[in-house]
Amino acid sequence: MSTGIYEAIKKEIVEAMKRGDTATRDFARVVKAELDRKGDGRPLPDADATRILKALRVTAEENQNAFELAFLDRYLPKELSEAEIEAWVRANVDFSQLKSPMAAIGIVTRALGPSAPGERVKQVIEKIVKG
Repeated sequence: MSTGIYEAIKKEIVEAMKRGDTATRDFARVVKAELDRKGDGRPLPDADATRILKALRVTAEENQNAFELAFLDRYLPKELSEAEIEAWVRANVDFSQLKSPMAAIGIVTRALGPSAPGERVKQVIEKIVKG
């Protein structure tokens, strides 16, 4: 279980305090508190932390808060494009071994993690199946 995002946020708080960057320190504390709340005080795996950061990002977008968006984007994994997901699927998934082509969604999302959102994976698989 990787807790890289959680640990990175904790480190960001300390570094911001050393720099005297109160805005970053305060927002990092808000993010860490949200991660702590959802994890019942335990560090969250990156997949869970990513979901929380994405939800916080939606709020920051609604509020048009460029500072928060930039902060969250530093910690969110970069998502793969449809072309990148399609290339991975074609190289790694044998549809003839699956009961249903849509069963590949789980295989792909488990293998690629947060960098391949389920909805995008579904669209790619539907495109491949339709030919």
